Amino acid sequence: MNKYFPNLFSPMKVKKTTFKNRIFGSPTGMKELTDLNHNNVKNVDFLKRRAQGGAAMVCLGDVVVHETGCVDWSYKVKAYDVRSEAGFYDIAGAIRSQGAHASMELLHAGMHFHDDNRINYGPSDMIDEFDQGDGNGIHRHQIIEMPQNVIEEVVDSYGKAALRAKHCGFDSVLVHAGHGWLLSQFLSPVLNHRTDEFGGSLENRARITMMVIDKIREYCGPNFLIEARISWKEGMTEGYQLEESIEYCKMLEEHGADMIQVSCGSLHFHDSTVLSTPSWFDVDEGHNIRAAAEIKNHLHIPVGTVGAITEPAVMEKWIKDGMVDYVVLARALIADPDLPKKAMHGKVDEIRPCLRCIACLTGGYYNLPLHCSVNPQIGRDSDYKFMPLPTEKKKVLIAGGGPAGMEAAIIAADRGHEVILCEKKGFLGGLMRIIEKESFKKRIQSYREYLERTVARKAIEVRLNTEVTPELVEELMPDVVIAAVGGHPIIPPIKGIEKAIQIVDFYDREPEVGENVLVLGGGFAGAECAIGLALAGKKATIVEISGALASGPNTPYPGTGAMQMDALWTNIEKNHVEVRLNTRCMEITDEGMICQDKDGNQITLKADTVIAATGIAPNEETVETLRDTIIDFAWIGDCYEPGLIRTAVRQAYDTALNL
Repeated sequence: MNKYFPNLFSPMKVKKTTFKNRIFGSPTGMKELTDLNHNNVKNVDFLKRRAQGGAAMVCLGDVVVHETGCVDWSYKVKAYDVRSEAGFYDIAGAIRSQGAHASMELLHAGMHFHDDNRINYGPSDMIDEFDQGDGNGIHRHQIIEMPQNVIEEVVDSYGKAALRAKHCGFDSVLVHAGHGWLLSQFLSPVLNHRTDEFGGSLENRARITMMVIDKIREYCGPNFLIEARISWKEGMTEGYQLEESIEYCKMLEEHGADMIQVSCGSLHFHDSTVLSTPSWFDVDEGHNIRAAAEIKNHLHIPVGTVGAITEPAVMEKWIKDGMVDYVVLARALIADPDLPKKAMHGKVDEIRPCLRCIACLTGGYYNLPLHCSVNPQIGRDSDYKFMPLPTEKKKVLIAGGGPAGMEAAIIAADRGHEVILCEKKGFLGGLMRIIEKESFKKRIQSYREYLERTVARKAIEVRLNTEVTPELVEELMPDVVIAAVGGHPIIPPIKGIEKAIQIVDFYDREPEVGENVLVLGGGFAGAECAIGLALAGKKATIVEISGALASGPNTPYPGTGAMQMDALWTNIEKNHVEVRLNTRCMEITDEGMICQDKDGNQITLKADTVIAATGIAPNEETVETLRDTIIDFAWIGDCYEPGLIRTAVRQAYDTALNL
């Protein structure tokens, strides 16, 4: 018995398969496929790395079962292509070599992600408009009601895909019947208007899913495991809700599903995308646990849940209390694949926390390689299977103890270099210590504390209240200097700007503000500040010169920020934050702002307080002061280019790895 988390690390037997613990790796797909949409070595190494960390099950995601469900502009592996078998075999073998079971997620896009190059089948005839958020505008297509013969062909393709998975060494399949994919489209009373045996009653709307389960069982035999992923509700108020999902799950059990994985939401309903992927605004643990527990009360097969799960102690309690039988982790295992092993050995403080920033999912969702804000290795697993030792041990002096400086220090120390980390303030953390003060940014605090604990464990000399100067460089005589000295607020040439509170000072000094607050600047910082003010009961208004929020150069890569923007706008609307776009601030007064709209009309905005969130500029002067002190010099983080934690950490990792 595990002495730290005895229930979480107890085995779970399902038919003839015994899982070594109750932590499953959520299905994750990658975009670096071959020209024929086949898996490659990067996919194998990525999934093997997840299995190495101790999860009991690791799932290959986004495997399309039939050509009518394939999308040319969103790369997914084709289960119906026999040439995919070699990649499947390698992946299953890599996962199983690490003591984990291998699963494959099977899906069909249906009317979702419709394409110009095929007939777009769905449950019913309709015109559908879908904005992928990729900068290519609205996809608008005629959706054709899937005829009986195509339904039967698609159902058969699920069975054949499962058989192919079994043939290639997978222990189970995960039938995706949620999130707005084909099976949940048929289940949806909003999207399904059929009058035949596949429409109308819940039994009819669920029929295609039950046919799929039956067909997989027919092809794969009694002991091959079938897990079904469902959304316990479709939209916030629209579509099927928990009551129908309970009955749906009863049917799944009756037809031979072995496990139920409870998720939430549908990509067809804008309001529920934040349910499928909880954001940094959702601070609670376990987005779907209550619904999963209610579903479990009506079933006899194991029930698991996915969505915003990161803390082993919470997972332990859920399983101990009988709320669920297992937990499914996605982003938590991207941030730290070793979470299961660390928890198993009681090393919870060493787990790298997920920020719920959605960077990983938006990257992969829009055909970019998988990436993570806090784990710079992920998606590049083939490049960093082994940490290279230095050819020559060097003395490394790092100026600045923010996320970039700490990450660089950790990696340089891991590689065997002598590291001195200097911070001119009396504490480490940089801007993280400021932005973590928002009520919904506690995960930033967790990450800062994780970095500080890691620095303390390593062979790193930390000097606080120490500014790196040319004189200090001359005294210490390092081989390498890395500047991670951050940036400073941009002060725009606006009359009366001194009357505004700079956003850094607002968080750092926490001054009193009035009931009516104007936030100048609609980047992520300004928008989040306004949401925080609204949560504190203030009337908050964002004043942004451009035509969009978070549209500056330091936001996520073009075409990859749609999920973050969904989270941002959802919380702006929920908390009644007023947004004034295309509005230029001309003057800040004692009463508020004098502005100009896009047509040149003058507007007076009244406020008790103005907070300026007008961006960060790199501390170039400090960088230039240090640059000429040594031959081997690098500058990273905000002093290189102000950006996200992700860009700072990755740059720090790469710089330290190349010493």
